[in-house]
Amino acid sequence: MKNIITSLMLAFSVYSYSQTEKETDSIVETSINALDEIVIVKKKVLYTQKSDRMVFNVENSIVSEGGTALDVLSRAPGVVVSQDGELSIRGQQGVGVMINGKLTQLSQKELANYLKSTTSSNIKQIEVITNPSSKYDATGKAGIINIILKKPSNSGLKGTAFSSYGRGRKNRTNSGINLSYNKDKFGVYGNYSYTFRGEEERKKYDQIQYTDNTRQEIVTKNYQNATTDEPLTSNNFKIGTTYEISPKTNLEAYVDAKIGRYENIANGRNTLLNAQDQLQFDALTYNDSKEKWNDYTYAFSGVHKFNTQGRNMTFDFEYETSKFRSNQFQSAKNTDQSSSTVINDRRGFIPSQLKVFTGKVDFTNPLKEKESIEWGFKAGLKNNDNPSVYEYNENNQWTIDANSTNHFEYKEQIYAAYANYKYQMEKLNIQGGLRTEYTAINILQKTLNEEHKDDYLKWFPSVSMKYEFNENNSVHASYSKRINRPSQFDLNPFRFYDDSFNYSQGNPNLVPEITHAAEIGYAWKSTFMASVYFSKTKDVFTEVYVYNPATNTTVTSQINVDKSYNYGVNITNTNEIYKWWSLSTLFNVFENKFMGNTVNTDKIDPIITFNLSAQNAFTISETWKAEANAQYQSKSNLGIYERADFFDFSIGISKQILANKGNIKLNFTDIFNTNNFDIKSVIGQTGINKQYELDNRIATIAFTYRI
Repeated sequence: MKNIITSLMLAFSVYSYSQTEKETDSIVETSINALDEIVIVKKKVLYTQKSDRMVFNVENSIVSEGGTALDVLSRAPGVVVSQDGELSIRGQQGVGVMINGKLTQLSQKELANYLKSTTSSNIKQIEVITNPSSKYDATGKAGIINIILKKPSNSGLKGTAFSSYGRGRKNRTNSGINLSYNKDKFGVYGNYSYTFRGEEERKKYDQIQYTDNTRQEIVTKNYQNATTDEPLTSNNFKIGTTYEISPKTNLEAYVDAKIGRYENIANGRNTLLNAQDQLQFDALTYNDSKEKWNDYTYAFSGVHKFNTQGRNMTFDFEYETSKFRSNQFQSAKNTDQSSSTVINDRRGFIPSQLKVFTGKVDFTNPLKEKESIEWGFKAGLKNNDNPSVYEYNENNQWTIDANSTNHFEYKEQIYAAYANYKYQMEKLNIQGGLRTEYTAINILQKTLNEEHKDDYLKWFPSVSMKYEFNENNSVHASYSKRINRPSQFDLNPFRFYDDSFNYSQGNPNLVPEITHAAEIGYAWKSTFMASVYFSKTKDVFTEVYVYNPATNTTVTSQINVDKSYNYGVNITNTNEIYKWWSLSTLFNVFENKFMGNTVNTDKIDPIITFNLSAQNAFTISETWKAEANAQYQSKSNLGIYERADFFDFSIGISKQILANKGNIKLNFTDIFNTNNFDIKSVIGQTGINKQYELDNRIATIAFTYRI
């Protein structure tokens, strides 16, 4: 089935490429303050291609309705989501995530929970920005994903109410309302959403331990499996106000709150065999992790126009406070009566408090008729306090585990300044800029009374251009330098247990990744765009693992590898095959190449990977619309891991009702249940194979009503 559908997708791509349109590139009509843009199709398009980014118009996607932000991101062009919510673009990890242009400060786990609890009904667009200008933060070696939420209406009382129900292995629901009222110079808006996401995953880990690095003789074989129950509940609300002081000055203030809880209950088994397949150890495992969080953001922003020629100033100040608590319990019962091995029950109490202040001021100054310069400043202060306690039960008494318990405090300060110059001629548009960021970190291990300080100043140039040969043909090119800093959790050397046999450990010696990325592309009319891209990363992060057969435990951590290369070709083609059928095809082929010593090996074999996506939109009638979307990616490498190929096929249909104020949508995602996450790796003396049967096959019915 997979091969048949993949062949159909390729056939559709060839057919749509042969079509022609007489629409012109909309870059001709853009002003100096707008970035060069190519609109792929004329009417409600699914994708919009710009010179430095691809825009996914979520509100035009039927199959995205009723899901979460993380579900939608998995369908964004070039984006892949791992089983634990980590994002990658074009096969590269290390992605900066912004919400309405503001960089998030959450950890990977906290961000994954937030994205799972954010309903797709509130999302307008997702921008995948591969080479951001110097105006943007330099964070994210693979680029930036900007999630743009829907804005309140400009006048009168307007609003939207929505509700959906979905069923995979578990139930999923989300409901909410968006309201806004604007009169004269004053406006007020607010939204609330409730999300319940039931989820069941099935996991399987196989590990083989060899006598040496030649891997000719097996010592042990370890098999683990588990079925999880992962209910997530969240309540998100936002309330804000806008006020026009004068025709030149506007102010806005809001409070944004995210409150939720999540539980991961896993029942499984862990079996250890020797080389002769004789049983060495067999245990039934139980793990229960309960998490709660509340996150409040207070923001104040404004814009002032100095004149009508485009000279203006914007400012944005934001304070975020977040509390996260995780209570863990892990148990393993040995079923082998002949074994003397005893596994102690474990429990952990992991509170975390995050405080972040960010402030920035941006200016736009027209120099001449065709020239302008943007410049500004930003400051970010972060403090994360993480007093974690782990205990184990021995002789019916709970004893503190000194190897895991630790009071860890992380402080970070980042100060930035930038300038970005734009010049627009008749056929040539150029922008170039320079950003500088000073970073100071202070790591305090209070339990050990150890302190580590570091500071560094980095410069980040960027440049992009576009040249139009005529109304049908144009080329563009861009370059940027970026950074990916290790998080506080990456640096914390104490243990974080997933279960009794698997834990992760931070590496305080990690240094930031530095990436140089370049891209050159060609566009024909408004339907076809192709680009070639290349990036080089120094001190690249790579996840590694070490298996200890004596304790039957696997330790996962990160190290810096000397360098890596990512290069590939990206092709986008969109066309209206018939008046009732339009097709957007995205094809990307890339390769990741890592160089440097990694746990007793100096070679990670590169893999050529291709990703093909076909998004079909059908207009059945004025009120009926449908979609059929398919995506296939061949095997790829993620550092030391090789990910197996995966396939996703989803369909949806929508009907406008109630005088076109209401809309009902029905969609089925991952119909063939083939979008799973399977990875394997063989390094040193250990081979590992992880299979995650994800809960992606979902049927959802959603209703939206415009007030």
